[in-house]
Amino acid sequence: MSIQQPSVGQFTFEQEGQEGGRYHSRVLHVPSQYSGLTIGRGFDLKHRSSEQIIQALKLAGVAFEDAQVLAKASGLYGSEAKEFIEKHGLQGFEVSPKEQVLLFEQTYEVMAKDVKRICDKADCVKVYGPVNWDNLHPKIKDILIDLRYRGDYTPTTRRRIQRYVVQNDLEAFSKEMSDRELWHKVPSERFKQRLAYLTAT
Repeated sequence: MSIQQPSVGQFTFEQEGQEGGRYHSRVLHVPSQYSGLTIGRGFDLKHRSSEQIIQALKLAGVAFEDAQVLAKASGLYGSEAKEFIEKHGLQGFEVSPKEQVLLFEQTYEVMAKDVKRICDKADCVKVYGPVNWDNLHPKIKDILIDLRYRGDYTPTTRRRIQRYVVQNDLEAFSKEMSDRELWHKVPSERFKQRLAYLTAT
């Protein structure tokens, strides 16, 4: 089924859910025991304040009344987030394709800025060197943001990949991304898709 696509982050958008089926993403869901109530492709309410939730949903076009209810899920995760859906009768709640895309784009832009912030940090530059963000290979940039989106861009993983980000070396970066031991916390499918994206000609 054709679904509205985002203007940025196509790879991450495709990995974060699907249209219809078991992983239909436009309904409310809780991806894991550590996840908060999630709307669309990765818009997680766990670490957002009620005010931030209302503002973001409003910008995406979600009805204010719905946004007010969803804002009450701020901070909840795991079983509490699942119970929230039932408690408020939200099993049938669904955002539109357009709302899903707008929420995703908001989140993706925040993640992109955060990756750039990390790359520009004095301690990171001192150890690995400066990253030329504007000229960074698009595939490296996309996967870096995807790593941040899923929580995989950490000091530990940076020790392995950051030098190749600085060097803008797609081949060496891809080789590190192929090390299953390094990425053992990443779901198998996400791991494979990242590698396929990097190595596709």
